[in-house]
Amino acid sequence: MRVLTLSLLVLLAACGGPAEEQSDPQPPAQQAEAIGDPRDASQRPDVVIGLMGNIAHLTVADLFAEDGYWTFKFIAAGANVIAVVNDAAEAEALEARKKAMGLGDDRLQVRAVPVGDPGIYKEEADMAFIGHRFLTIQDKRDFLTRMRAGMEYPRYLVMLEWQYKDGPPGPPKSERMPSDRIMDLVGEYSEYSDVGAHSDKVPDQVVFLINDYMDSGGGGQSIDAATMEMMPE
Repeated sequence: MRVLTLSLLVLLAACGGPAEEQSDPQPPAQQAEAIGDPRDASQRPDVVIGLMGNIAHLTVADLFAEDGYWTFKFIAAGANVIAVVNDAAEAEALEARKKAMGLGDDRLQVRAVPVGDPGIYKEEADMAFIGHRFLTIQDKRDFLTRMRAGMEYPRYLVMLEWQYKDGPPGPPKSERMPSDRIMDLVGEYSEYSDVGAHSDKVPDQVVFLINDYMDSGGGGQSIDAATMEMMPE
C-alpha cells in the first residue's frame, strides 16, 4: 500500500476548477450553521474542510451523519450532501432541520439504512466522509466495496479517528488503533492505493486523506500532484 498520498487539496482544485468560479453566497440560515457549535473548538471543521479542498458543488456522502454536525458544515461550505444514518429518529431530526433551513433535495438527501450499508448508489458521490466510525464497521471489506461503487473516481475518502493514546476526549485507548494500522486496514480491505494522514491538524485526532492512485500521465488530464508528509503522532 502507498503511504505517501497525493494532496487532496491540489487534486480537487485540478478536478473542480478555480475556487472563485464555484463559490456561491450562502443564505443566512446556512451561514448560521457554520458557526456557534461548541464542538467546533475540538473538531476544527475549518481545518478539516480546508484539507478537503474546494467542496462547493461537489456531492459529499456523510456516511455516519448522526446529528448532522458534519453534514451541515459541508453544506455551509457549498457542498451537496447525502446524510446517511442507521436510526429513523436521527433521519427525522435531520429532515426537520433541512425543512427549517429551506434546503431542497438538491442540497441535502437524508437516508436511513441498515447497519453496514453505506447508503450510496452507483457513482453518485464525489467524496465520502467517515467521522470516528471506521473502527466500528464490522465487515470493512463489504462496506468499503459498496461505498466505492457509489463514488466517482478517484473516490476521495476523508476519515477522522482518535489518536492512539488515552482519552478523554474520545473513547479509551482500548477502543482506538495506531494510525499506521488503520492505513493498513484500508489497503487490506479495499482497492485504495493512496492513503495518508495528518495527526497535527485537529486536537487529539488524525485526519486520513484517501483516494485511488492518479497517474499524471494518463487519462488525458495532467494533475500537478504534491506528496503529503506523514506527521508523527
